[in-house]
Amino acid sequence: MKIETSGIHHITALVNDPQTNVDFYENTLGLRLVKKTVNFDDPGIYHLYFGDKIGTPGTIMTFFPLESAPSGRIGSGQVERTLFLIPKGASSSWVDYFQIKSIEFEENDHGIWFLDPDGIKLGLVEEDSNISTYWDQSTIKENIAIKGFYGAILNSLKPLETGNLLEAMGFKATVDKDDFSMYEGSADIGSHIWLNRTAVPRGLGGAGTIHHIAFRTEKESDQALWQEFLHSEQGLRITPVMDRQYFKSVYFHEPGGILFEIATDEPGFVTDEGVDALGQSLTLPEWLETQRPQIEATLSELKRGE
Repeated sequence: MKIETSGIHHITALVNDPQTNVDFYENTLGLRLVKKTVNFDDPGIYHLYFGDKIGTPGTIMTFFPLESAPSGRIGSGQVERTLFLIPKGASSSWVDYFQIKSIEFEENDHGIWFLDPDGIKLGLVEEDSNISTYWDQSTIKENIAIKGFYGAILNSLKPLETGNLLEAMGFKATVDKDDFSMYEGSADIGSHIWLNRTAVPRGLGGAGTIHHIAFRTEKESDQALWQEFLHSEQGLRITPVMDRQYFKSVYFHEPGGILFEIATDEPGFVTDEGVDALGQSLTLPEWLETQRPQIEATLSELKRGE
């Protein structure tokens, strides 16, 4: 049985200050903080999820903020740039907005390139899409608002092998552009992967870099199929299934050194909070609830809407 991903599920990055992170992604870019939880492997650190109104797969940018984390270096074995999708014709409004906000940016043939406060490379790319659930409290008007991911630019130590794996996972090779090999999935959001054809110097993990990129699979029963496919057919070492509360995950390093994840669309972010309450309170999985007093004492308070 052949199993394929439709596109990106989420992208996770390392940053320093959690309040700066919330201020930029929610207040400046207009995304919604859909989940305020912790790193399940290190509960003393926030895990913050931003996306559309309900955190639809393909819209979710997540962060591990650690104030003591040293700065990283973007390079091979990492996601180079995260690309957000904006509606056709919205670029000029974003240019005006960035100028008002004194955010440095570059316009090019691909879109609008800019950085977040930690130096994570971002981009806005125009494309038509009917998928996304607009958050009506966003700071950005619906007609120009970010709809989710357009895709991502990858830096691989072995671009040819990474490209072969992307095709095996269900991405279709399209016409190359400039220095990139282009691949496209079947989803309406998060479906474009641009692979740098030149191997740049190896990256170094740390604040300001992407930790991993996750690809979508529909349901939990698919995880065993992915494990079998990646291990037996692709010869990759893959983790057991891990319960991330809002999805199930398996992880592996692809041949070019980038940490990939396969994450389920199910069950989503409204399992422990109603839609209107998303991101308001600290949510913990059942196995961490007994540690809630200690965890809350460790984490800094986050202010919203300022």
